[in-house]
Amino acid sequence: MIRFPFGQVRRGGWLRLGPAFCALVGLSAVAVSDDQTPASATLAAPGYAESIQPIFNRRCIACHGCLASPCNVKLVSFRGVDRGGFGVNPYSSHLGDAPRTDMDAAEGIAAWRQRGFYPVLERVGTDEQRLDGSLLYQMVAAGMRHGPGFSREALEGLHPSRFDSRCAATPEALSALLEQHPAVGMPFGLPAISAEDFATLRSWVAAGSPGPDAATRQGTLQVVNPAAVAAWEAFFNADDPRARLVSRYIFQHVFQATIVLTDSPGDRFRLVRSSTPPARAVKGADGTVQVQIPPVKIIGTGLPYDDPYSYAGVDKFWYRLQKRTEPPVQKDHFIWRLSPGDIAHLERLFALDSGAGWDAEADLDPPYGIENPFVQFAAIPAESRYRFILENAEVVVGGITYGPVCNGQTATYAVKDQFWVLFLDPAHDPSVQEPLLGLDDPATLMDRSVLGNGAYLDAFAETKARLAPEGWSMDAIWDGDGDNENAWLTILRHETNVSVLKGARGGLPRTLWLISYAGFERMYYDTVAGFAYWEGDPKKLETLIFFNLLRQGFEDHFLLLLPRRYRQAIRDRWTQGIGQIGLYAVPFAGAAQPSQIVLSGREPVAALAGRIAERLGPVISDLPDPLNPRKKPDVDLAESMQGFDDFDRAISTMTAVDHRPFVRFLPSVTVVRLSHDGERRVYSLVANRAFASQYTILFQDGQAMPEEDTMSVYPTLVNGFPNLFVDLDLAQAPGFLRDLSAVETEADWHRWKRRYGILRNSEQFWPFYDWLNDWNFSQRGDAAGWLDLTYYDAPEH
Repeated sequence: MIRFPFGQVRRGGWLRLGPAFCALVGLSAVAVSDDQTPASATLAAPGYAESIQPIFNRRCIACHGCLASPCNVKLVSFRGVDRGGFGVNPYSSHLGDAPRTDMDAAEGIAAWRQRGFYPVLERVGTDEQRLDGSLLYQMVAAGMRHGPGFSREALEGLHPSRFDSRCAATPEALSALLEQHPAVGMPFGLPAISAEDFATLRSWVAAGSPGPDAATRQGTLQVVNPAAVAAWEAFFNADDPRARLVSRYIFQHVFQATIVLTDSPGDRFRLVRSSTPPARAVKGADGTVQVQIPPVKIIGTGLPYDDPYSYAGVDKFWYRLQKRTEPPVQKDHFIWRLSPGDIAHLERLFALDSGAGWDAEADLDPPYGIENPFVQFAAIPAESRYRFILENAEVVVGGITYGPVCNGQTATYAVKDQFWVLFLDPAHDPSVQEPLLGLDDPATLMDRSVLGNGAYLDAFAETKARLAPEGWSMDAIWDGDGDNENAWLTILRHETNVSVLKGARGGLPRTLWLISYAGFERMYYDTVAGFAYWEGDPKKLETLIFFNLLRQGFEDHFLLLLPRRYRQAIRDRWTQGIGQIGLYAVPFAGAAQPSQIVLSGREPVAALAGRIAERLGPVISDLPDPLNPRKKPDVDLAESMQGFDDFDRAISTMTAVDHRPFVRFLPSVTVVRLSHDGERRVYSLVANRAFASQYTILFQDGQAMPEEDTMSVYPTLVNGFPNLFVDLDLAQAPGFLRDLSAVETEADWHRWKRRYGILRNSEQFWPFYDWLNDWNFSQRGDAAGWLDLTYYDAPEH
């Protein structure tokens, strides 16, 4: 196996290199601060903000825009490229802790160099010496030697093991690599960048790779409405002890989200802790009042509940809205949208004025370093805590599904490829009504062990039996208060990454979850707030195992809505094979308890889902789903199509139904552009894999049940990792669907893909990718981000 100075791969296959500048090795270079342009830069250098970052956006950040990108090189900002690279991937296999590599882990280039990061840009010598010494330039120059139509075969055998690549540290090593394997230039496995972009990049490197000037940097930090920022910072930094604890609670649940203020359009923020004070109104000499926003100085603790005082050596800190200036990447981009009226709503929700429901005996200023949210926030009414995460469920789940890592981890193996999530209503949730569930020690609520989880589930079931001796009714399911679309979520897993959508999407899934307040917190603190990505394999294994236990508990809670006679058989069908061993580790707590819901027929899950949809209504359920209906229309795929509605009806005959051989060959996400009469629409064809069990540590190939795989179709972009592009005119659509439906073998699939797919060495590739990104930003607004190409047209597909 050849070791490359870059990248990670997907299971079995393609290099985790983007259209980007990997293999960046250590050089002797002038140390430049985050805010300093090299003195050696010439006036002829292209401007970074207007010329260089756009190239990185279009061709690089698809893989170099996230945590643990190849060689840890982040190209979403000058600060990232100036920081350079680091040869240890924190997601590789290791027993002990790896260094933190997130951008908050150090401040300034000197600190990054002390941490072990090496420069990737050469800034000394003549123009030619800078070019020769720049690994970025060397790799892109090598990539320019091939264009569209390059040989895919030349890249075979050059794929390092997932997360196990090594980064070279000398230009000599890179030169030797390029001499031996010239095909590994950048963009690896993709068409070369344009001659114009290459010339611009060459000029910038030759001129010393200068960053944006002071005026440009200052301009990017300006906000549209400073008063909006000041209002929210005043809320988060109120002096009242209860308010401070609420801010702490909110921060720990949204710290990864991108915040959009509706009254400051076009701006994006994140909530951080800072050693600098918040925005304030200042009255000038002329009597006018202006809002001043001091610079943010982040206190970058590894985990959101770590002690900010000791970490930063300060005796006071503030919550701040830091403006995001880097381009969003879709794979880790999710939005918490706030309007001015939300301040008053949050004050009412947490009873900040009255103090009603607050525990007078609990600590309003608990120590930092405590992971357990049931201990940290015991003073806050449990219903207030739960309602906050209910009302913002997509955001909180977004922290779980869209974490900042480039490539998801094996914890995703613990969940099925498509499932629906519902929530217990606070009035019927035992963990809201009796937060400790009768347990003597709140530590049991966060005990990740098999025994600890069993004790929690038993306590939950016993409390439920006392509070609802007749079992749950339909009222036990939160109805979103009539209009909150967070009440019903669809979760999709695509290999090792996950998506979340509002509504009941994609057709009836194989399983459903019912989540309680305690369950939600246990899941969030296990996978997000308490997940230290830099820790070694034992801790990550613990996360995976606990996530399996959590999933089982959520599935079991849903089953408790069904009449007793159905439960065990469905539980056994949802988890088969080796997973039966796992079932013994998770008690079916409350399995003998009654339910107030009466059902009949052979499909109780479908019947119950229908009842829930009727109760929650179409605003929340987003049903009917015409692309994934249970009752299929009568359509002849050979008939010509007159409009988009004809395509929708035709493809709906192929969705949400098993025993269709073609589905097993589909990649996770296929994006189709369909054109007709000057209009273009985007569809996502998503493969839902079926496995006998999720109780596996390695990938579940041995547990695969391809005959039960299904395809769902969505009338938009789904996920940030497209696997294949298809460009169709409506006249081609009948043949496209007929040929897809006829795929039965791997050879059939490869013929179909060559006919309809845009392969990664196609001259159509970059134009289509650019169009799709443009469509994404124009149609989806601030929810859009740049798409990833890590998994695109991988060899196994």
